[in-house]
Amino acid sequence: MITEETKDCSSVYSSWIGKPVVMLVAIRQCLFPMPCRIVSESAAGVRVWLERGWEVDVRKEMILAVEEVVMENENMVN
Repeated sequence: MITEETKDCSSVYSSWIGKPVVMLVAIRQCLFPMPCRIVSESAAGVRVWLERGWEVDVRKEMILAVEEVVMENENMVN
C-alpha cells in the first residue's frame, strides 16, 4: 500500500466522530438502525461505540446511511 496517496484522502465519517448517530446497517437482506457513536475510521471499516464496554467494527460496505441524532433543548435535563 502506498501511504503517501492515502494521506490526502478525506475521511467520509470524520464529521460524525464522537457525535451520537444512527447508522442504517445491512446484514444479508436485513436492514436495521444502529444507534451509536463513531469512534474511528479505517480504510475498510468504522469502529463504533454502542454502550459502555462495547465497541464494534462495522465494514463500510454494510453502512447504507448515517444520520446525526439532534436533541431538542426541551428534552434535555437541566
